[in-house]
Amino acid sequence: MLHKNDFLSTHPDIHTHMDAYSLDGEKLGEVERLDEDSITIEKGWFFPRDFTIRYDDVVDIREDHLVVNRGRTDLDEWRTPDYRGWDEYDRASRTETEEEARIPLREEELEAEKTRREDEVRLHKVVHTEMKHMEVPVQKEDVVIERVPADQARGADTGAGAFREDETRIPIMEEEVEVSKRPVVKEEVRAHKERRTEQRDVSGEVRKEDIEIERGRKSRKK
Repeated sequence: MLHKNDFLSTHPDIHTHMDAYSLDGEKLGEVERLDEDSITIEKGWFFPRDFTIRYDDVVDIREDHLVVNRGRTDLDEWRTPDYRGWDEYDRASRTETEEEARIPLREEELEAEKTRREDEVRLHKVVHTEMKHMEVPVQKEDVVIERVPADQARGADTGAGAFREDETRIPIMEEEVEVSKRPVVKEEVRAHKERRTEQRDVSGEVRKEDIEIERGRKSRKK
């Protein structure tokens, strides 16, 4: 049997004036007093007087209320002002219901909750430098020297200009290549959002109540 200090060590949030509910969700009243061995709940709208429960009978403590391990039907039949304890109530209940005992068994279930996380994708246009080569045909003039024998020469003259140094200039032409650059559009990049669904596995430990049956043996006196 739990006592007050033992119960407060695991449930420090319990306090007076918090609401008390039955296992099936009916409001029973408010917690009026926390005694050493019991909790007193003031009378509610279907209880004519205050009643008392054990700390063992509390199955859940939430923000502003506690839950008693009994349904309204069970509590409605238990209208005594004196605290007899649930053991005595259970014995009476089993007698009245043909030895039937009802023990609720609970099991935890996993609940998955989705949240949205904002993120972004950034597209950066970067500039790379690379060398490109191309071939361009150009025209270029040059001077070709031919030596012709005197008997084939036309207009050969050995006059006044003989044996004097002279210079003859022949202009030649050569094409040059100038390289220039101009921007052209080669392609465009299109970006759009696409939503897809994927499966994610989540896991967690859950507790499950079960019942074990022990059969006691009474010793026989010889």
